[in-house]
Amino acid sequence: MAGNVARGNRGAWAGATILVLMVVVAALAPVLAPYDPRLASGPPMAAPTRLHPLGTNDIGQDILSQWLWGGRASMLVGVLVTLLSTGLSWSVGITAGLWRRTAAPLMALTDLLLALPGIPLYLLLVAMIGPSQGNVVLALGLLSWPAFARIVRAQVIALRGERYLEAATALGASPLRVALRHLLPGTLSLLPAKVVLTLRFAIFTEATLAFLGLGDPAANSWGTMLSWAFNDPLLFLGRAWVWWVLPPALAIVLVVLATTWLAVGLEHTPERRPTRPRNASARAALPQAAGQRASLRPKPSR
Repeated sequence: MAGNVARGNRGAWAGATILVLMVVVAALAPVLAPYDPRLASGPPMAAPTRLHPLGTNDIGQDILSQWLWGGRASMLVGVLVTLLSTGLSWSVGITAGLWRRTAAPLMALTDLLLALPGIPLYLLLVAMIGPSQGNVVLALGLLSWPAFARIVRAQVIALRGERYLEAATALGASPLRVALRHLLPGTLSLLPAKVVLTLRFAIFTEATLAFLGLGDPAANSWGTMLSWAFNDPLLFLGRAWVWWVLPPALAIVLVVLATTWLAVGLEHTPERRPTRPRNASARAALPQAAGQRASLRPKPSR
């Protein structure tokens, strides 16, 4: 992904660096965390010390350990939602663009999901199927694919008239082979932007749902930390909010800013050209396909 970022865009490189650091810290949470985030390891509401660099919460749990494990949970949700949403976007987009009979029902479903309000729909679905990390991933992944599905379909329609695709069809390539061998590589230029934007959306929306009490209470994420903190009625009577609220809130803001900088940088990258056939027989069939296409045109009447 970093190779697609414009070299002169410092914001994009900064965003990519921050995301990589966040992912590394999340992956190393079991090694970096000094305590078990589920167990009390000090006095309640203790200020930051050498043993507890970010202090403790209202039941004595180490906030630094919770922050590290919370980042791991939030990043995991973001990655899983991105994989599910990206797979659906490309599957629906290529299917609707290649097989014209499926375009009308798939695009009708896409327009319906795009017309519905996002956050209320996520709240309703998660409330119906139950608050858990898996259900949050399922809800966000199943409802975040429509926008890019339309973009992928438009790209497929643009590629469908290319001569090398006509040559592949003339050589007897099946629609599935055309989709996987030619159309899929031709749409991969959209993939970095889709990954970055969906990752930002998933982490922010998961934190919102967890803050509202619709996340998994057993999973320690940044949104869950904020929810627990704001449930304490004495939070803002002292300075506990400084080390309990700010770390997860700043982490969410930093991830959103990093993905935004990276997405802006990706907008200025040159678009990759569609994949041309490397097979000699496919290249040789180009004139033949063009001749067949010309022979099908109606001749002018005299």
